Amino acid sequence: MAYPDFVQQYFLSPILDYSGYNIVNTLVYGIILLIVAFYLVYPFFNKKGIKFDFRFAIAALAFVLFGSTIRILEDLKIFPRAADPLNPAFYTITPGIYIAVGTFTILALIFSLWLSKKINKDAIKIFGIIGIAAAIPFVAFDFLNFKEPFYFALILVAWIAVMALSYFIAKKLKPELVNDNLNLLAVGGQALDGTATFVATQLLTCGEQHPLSNAILGVAPILFVLIKVAIAFAIIYYVDKEIKDPNLRGFIKIFIMILGFAPGIRDSFTVGVGTCS
Repeated sequence: MAYPDFVQQYFLSPILDYSGYNIVNTLVYGIILLIVAFYLVYPFFNKKGIKFDFRFAIAALAFVLFGSTIRILEDLKIFPRAADPLNPAFYTITPGIYIAVGTFTILALIFSLWLSKKINKDAIKIFGIIGIAAAIPFVAFDFLNFKEPFYFALILVAWIAVMALSYFIAKKLKPELVNDNLNLLAVGGQALDGTATFVATQLLTCGEQHPLSNAILGVAPILFVLIKVAIAFAIIYYVDKEIKDPNLRGFIKIFIMILGFAPGIRDSFTVGVGTCS
């Protein structure tokens, strides 16, 4: 199928030539994601009585782990790369994988709500079990293909160090920021993305595909980690101060968490399987 030059230049070619993101596709993907999340997903499940709290966030993380580890199969060349949305391979890489995993997650939550009424069990627990069951095979497969366990472990150690330092500083300056476990998850996702990107780009050979992130890394790599953590805390502070609806507050924090953990877990496993070596 022939696509307009604009679509080919800014959306399809970056997928095929591995250049990833540019200003145009980043803005378009971002706007679509915000519309879907806050004008479709949140209103629908809010009306269904879903509480976007710490329990939901932990269950949702299983689906993030599923999506991030299945993404590694393309890195390992097990799945082909395709830019055509009509080709199933499109849904194993960005942005298609976000569509596929997001749809699967939404359907799993709807199914969990239905099943919970049938068997009188907690819907979020069912939701989490589905996510874990989906993730386990791909996590196991990726671990079996690890070639750089040292650098994977280094990412985890650096992440823990960043989180410990962030917690200590926030506890001194704004203790209310770290009294909510959901806040820590939101910051933790961004911190993992930052540390994984730092290790992958500064100690190994992977490059950063986001133009803004690449610019920051080019100036001072360690700033990338610090800026991501600082922005996460700033958003959380604003949300806690200005958003009156507790469920919307929780949804925003989970949204931030997913935006961090999804690329962070993917980058960590990419390093682990050796495609950055």
